[in-house]
Amino acid sequence: MNIEQWIYLARAEIRSNKGKMVLIFVVVSLLFLIAGLYWPKKYESSTTILASEKNIITPLMEGTAVATGVQSLAGNAKEIMLSRRVLEQVMEYAGWPVDKMSPLEIEITAENISKRTRVDSIGVGLLRISYVDKDPRRAFKTTERFAELFIQESLRAKQNESRAAFEFVDNQVKLYHKKLLDAESRLKAFRGSNADARPGSQTDVDARITQLRQQLEQTRLQLSEARERENALNRQLSGEAAFSAQLTKEQQFRERIVELQQQRDNLLLNFRESHPDVIRLNHQIREMEDLIAAETARRKEIIAALRGGRDDSRIAVIQSNPLYQQLRQQLSDTRTEIATLETRVRITNGFLTEALERSVRITDSEAELAELMRDYEVNRTLYSDLLRRRENARVSMSLDQEGQGLSFKIQEPAALPLKPSGLRLLHFMMAGLLLGGGIPLGMIAAVVQLDPRVRQYGTLKQDLKLRILAVVPTLQTSRDRRTKQLVNASLGLVMVAVIVCYGYVGYLRYTQAT
Repeated sequence: MNIEQWIYLARAEIRSNKGKMVLIFVVVSLLFLIAGLYWPKKYESSTTILASEKNIITPLMEGTAVATGVQSLAGNAKEIMLSRRVLEQVMEYAGWPVDKMSPLEIEITAENISKRTRVDSIGVGLLRISYVDKDPRRAFKTTERFAELFIQESLRAKQNESRAAFEFVDNQVKLYHKKLLDAESRLKAFRGSNADARPGSQTDVDARITQLRQQLEQTRLQLSEARERENALNRQLSGEAAFSAQLTKEQQFRERIVELQQQRDNLLLNFRESHPDVIRLNHQIREMEDLIAAETARRKEIIAALRGGRDDSRIAVIQSNPLYQQLRQQLSDTRTEIATLETRVRITNGFLTEALERSVRITDSEAELAELMRDYEVNRTLYSDLLRRRENARVSMSLDQEGQGLSFKIQEPAALPLKPSGLRLLHFMMAGLLLGGGIPLGMIAAVVQLDPRVRQYGTLKQDLKLRILAVVPTLQTSRDRRTKQLVNASLGLVMVAVIVCYGYVGYLRYTQAT
């Protein structure tokens, strides 16, 4: 068949089977419409959580504290959120009557919530929590509560982890502290019973004898120098005046100001004027300037008193000679030093005698002392390292308690879903109209293509090589034509009614949705 013959036969089949085609169209369309109306709606609500371990504390506490990192975020989140305790809190918050439900119902509901909950990792530190439910408000509340509980449980787990680490290290510190005390006690007892029992005792005694001899020589030399200095000071004191004008303190204050200004300039190389140390130095400079002004006024008053011949206690103060007093103090110190050096010579001679006697009494007990020392050093090293680790663990625990280190933030909060997800009524309506019209047309095409009956006179002429004498068309009366027109109008009205029904249902659903 050529295309014209095929179209002719298809039109003939449509005219002869139009009632069946309309019936199939109506049935399929209405079935899909009813299925769309009663198809369970699924509303999906999702939220995105950002887990960040980078903040301003991280570089400041680097090397001092260990912050919890982002590891297997999606797996941990699913384990946390789908626990029984969290699910019960979510059910209570989202509106399930947990108090009135039996344990079996709670278990079934929790399992259904777990199946409808999806946790995905969508990037580095990004976590998406999605929940599907037929009630949009319950889907929103469930997702919102899941996010809150996940953050709370994660932070609590961090705090518990850091606290457990601190307690473990603290227990180890106490254990090694006890071991260190035991090692110290054994070492102390051994040294108490063996005063000379230590490695290299003979070498130490020899070095001690050499040192004492050197000290004795140096002390004698210092004693000679001190006696000579005493004589010189006596000669100087005999020619010095007891009193002279005293220098004012103004120059000392000015020198102090110069030192403070140098310190401030050094600080300004690294800090600003608002730095606390710079402000403190500015205050000190102003105080020194106030003292200079006061000292200047005081000097002027004393000069006026001297010129006027008035009695003033401050005049006696400035007339005391510092050099004379300094020489007298040096002479007193020198005499004290001479007495001290003489005593040192006598004591050093005694020490040298004891060291010489001690070199004879040294015994060979270095092996046991070395063993005790090794035990002590090992325990002391471990104890010092554990002390440092305990402080690091304490700072890490404080970071977790203060919410530093690993932090969670809701990047995209959960929203109330306004449209259902998945198949909606619009999809069923489109599928109903398309399949309602496509199935009858497909059946007609299959009949035309596969039916072996002879439907056209050209087939007899071409395939069977028969001669066609005449073709008798179907004869229709006026009554048949009216009946046919009535049937066509009825079928058309039925199709229009189906389409109008579709439009009315869509309009109602749209107005309800808006």
